[in-house]
Amino acid sequence: MLPFINVTADSNTEYLSDGLTESLIGNLSQLPNMTVRPRSSVFRYKSKDPDTQKVARELQVNAIVTGRVTQHGDSLIISAELTDTRTNRSLWSEQYDRKLSDALSVQREIASEISARLRERLTGEQRAQLTKGGTNDPEAYQLYLKGRYYWDKRTPEALEKAKEYYSQAIEKDPNYAMAYVGLADLYYVWPDNAPVSASEAMPKARAAAEKALALDDTLAEPHAVLGGVYAILFEWDRREREFRHALDLNPNEANAHHWYAYLLSSVGRSEEAIAQAKHAVALEPLNLKYNDTVGVMYRDAKQYDEAIERFKKNLEMDPNYPPSNGNLGYTYQLTRHYDLWLEQWKKAAALNDDREDMAMAEEAARVYAKSGYHATIKKYIELQLQLAKRRYVDPFDIASNYADLGDRDQAFAWLEKAYLEKSNNISYIKATHQLDGLHSDPRYAALLKKMGLPQ
Repeated sequence: MLPFINVTADSNTEYLSDGLTESLIGNLSQLPNMTVRPRSSVFRYKSKDPDTQKVARELQVNAIVTGRVTQHGDSLIISAELTDTRTNRSLWSEQYDRKLSDALSVQREIASEISARLRERLTGEQRAQLTKGGTNDPEAYQLYLKGRYYWDKRTPEALEKAKEYYSQAIEKDPNYAMAYVGLADLYYVWPDNAPVSASEAMPKARAAAEKALALDDTLAEPHAVLGGVYAILFEWDRREREFRHALDLNPNEANAHHWYAYLLSSVGRSEEAIAQAKHAVALEPLNLKYNDTVGVMYRDAKQYDEAIERFKKNLEMDPNYPPSNGNLGYTYQLTRHYDLWLEQWKKAAALNDDREDMAMAEEAARVYAKSGYHATIKKYIELQLQLAKRRYVDPFDIASNYADLGDRDQAFAWLEKAYLEKSNNISYIKATHQLDGLHSDPRYAALLKKMGLPQ
């Protein structure tokens, strides 16, 4: 399914075309005997006019859905077409001329029509999957679509907007399970995308995920979120059970495989972690995040050459993908290619439009050119401490730099701070190789024991 095209000139209605696409993907992916490529793969073709034959080959699919959305005031026109890409023959097309408030019912009609045209013989239970975790309130549905639209942008400002829309959707329909899933996802990724501590965000993620499951315990997504939350609480066995439960409910939930890889890496099960990350990519071949994670898993396993190759391949798909620029840079740092590290750090900061990070990267590059690596890390720590006075900085990151500097006492002091506040990155203490120099210190083994991690 390709992203529906927003024909309306007003960009404020973009949430509608994006949301309809995402909802249809979510509905159809629940059905048996049907493989539907996820949002993260197909939205790479947004705002393009792609060759459907080429897209079909890249996505490895036999049929493609295309559509257009036009809104004029309260009027909504949606056209959709299903094409067999093997024969380039139209299997079905339809145009819906409705009110804006009918967007929810139209989405369900389209999903049912596509299922029928692809000769899915649905039972009553399978038809019910089309509305799983959903709502019958049109306004709540539109608010949810707006929430998903802004959540995908991942900027601090957009996440705030997403939170508002999800909350309004829940006000309209307190039994809207997927709106709670949206909130759970939002709070879980917040510390990775904004200066917010995990201790603030994770309890909210947990509460939203548990509420979603209370409304619909067949949903896989909330279990994946809970798996991530339990890492912050150092409940490793419980975390693994949640991921396994999510995958039992939906073996094709790529994000669960993706997050599960991080759990396995954090407890030292590197080969399993790589396998889970690759499984996520097999399910979503064009997902930049999952491809990036494969590189991270190789790096955690100290297979640096393979990690660098993976990051570079991901940047061939999208040279402007900040996580791969940042992860490639960090891998260069670990392998002592410091000029390349600083270059990639600046690229990632520029792509993220993070002025604070860019200022640190430029200052680090200046010091390195003048005084070398040791002086650069000292300056980096100084800048982190200054930044921490203005916004949240994970103490684990400061500890990692002190360890790199060889200052064990300061490293352990900041690790203890990270442990006490259950910071976002402390669960990766075993997989962070800047800390390798601390492993022989009795304080390291004691901290792992407190965290419940194997030695």
